[in-house]
Amino acid sequence: MADDFISAKPSAAVQGFFGATLPLILPRLGIVGVEYLPGDLAMLSRLARRRVLLTPNHPTNTEPALLFHLSRMVKQPFHFLACRESFNQFWGLWGALIRRVGAFSVVRGTADRASFRATRELLAKPGAKVVIFPEGEVYSQNDSLLPFHSGVFQLAFWALEDIRKSVEAGSQDAADASLFIVPVALKYRFVHDMSAAITVSLLRLEAFTGAPVSPGDPPYERLRRIGEAMLHSLESEYRLPTEKESGGAAADLTPRLDAIKEAILLRVAAAAGVALPRGETLPERMRALIHVIETVTREEPQEATPYDTELRRLQQDRSRPLLRDLKRLANWIAVYDGYVAAHPTPERMVDLLTRLERECFGEAKIGGPRQCIVRLGEPLDLSECWDAYRANRRGELIRVTREIERRVGTLLTQT
Repeated sequence: MADDFISAKPSAAVQGFFGATLPLILPRLGIVGVEYLPGDLAMLSRLARRRVLLTPNHPTNTEPALLFHLSRMVKQPFHFLACRESFNQFWGLWGALIRRVGAFSVVRGTADRASFRATRELLAKPGAKVVIFPEGEVYSQNDSLLPFHSGVFQLAFWALEDIRKSVEAGSQDAADASLFIVPVALKYRFVHDMSAAITVSLLRLEAFTGAPVSPGDPPYERLRRIGEAMLHSLESEYRLPTEKESGGAAADLTPRLDAIKEAILLRVAAAAGVALPRGETLPERMRALIHVIETVTREEPQEATPYDTELRRLQQDRSRPLLRDLKRLANWIAVYDGYVAAHPTPERMVDLLTRLERECFGEAKIGGPRQCIVRLGEPLDLSECWDAYRANRRGELIRVTREIERRVGTLLTQT
């Protein structure tokens, strides 16, 4: 995969075309309705001439289309930060389209200086609207969040610094020396009864995993038995203590899940011959390893001899299975025991069944039409945080990161 930065090239014609076809596109993505609060749309309209960073949660691959839908609702063009690999889809044709909608690239898991510079410059422009998903990963859970990346908000502070310098130089109006962060929460609701689809999925997974079959038991009990069967198999695969060896069944499966996630990271790092990143969140460590492996599997040596080419081919052959391990980790990244038990809604059941089906069958077979509920939170005026940031840059950066994460989480809980 080339690491070259891809800039946005917004086209009003392409944006208009996609806007006109959204009523056809969204149902193909399983979305049959989008709900907003009028007050939320009015708030964003009031910020039309202000700089805004929108920070949505990212449970599925559908959110970019829904944020574009929001941009059409308020009649404001948005820029979107998108992972670099998405621009390669369909032989690069998809990338050529989305950059004209307003997307620009970032290589996740690296210090992508070109992307950081472009983001900083965009955020500093008067009236800019930039969408960044601060979790950095699609995590397939309707009601929870991954930890937000503080780097997203560091870019915002750097942009604010540039704005303030422009004001001091007299090239910017002091009355417009602000940058607002708007929390955004997207939550999905099925519009049809999912009981039959859930039952079919449980039967498929029971047959595939060898879990005990008791069709008369409550769906959650069956789901848990499937999960325990899969954990036992994965523990054998990664040479971890199994349930029997570790002293019997535990009420909480989360420690076993976490041990498998860590074992995947260790195996991939050892096989790739790289140091496992320390002191970072699990998603950040995973993304750093994915970048290393993708670089090996996709790039070709320049001016290579036949021997160089053969060595690279052998290295690629060794690396491809590691990407499968990391794909498994990405699928399980946000899973923890108790997610369904705490609120056994159809949405949460399907969230977990989707992950289990991807693990077992390579794709999710369960699904149904959904409505998306979009909520916008109270904007945070970053200029009000400037003095605290100057006094303690790291401390204020972390505080703002956790505050926006809290606001998005609260919106999810209240929706």
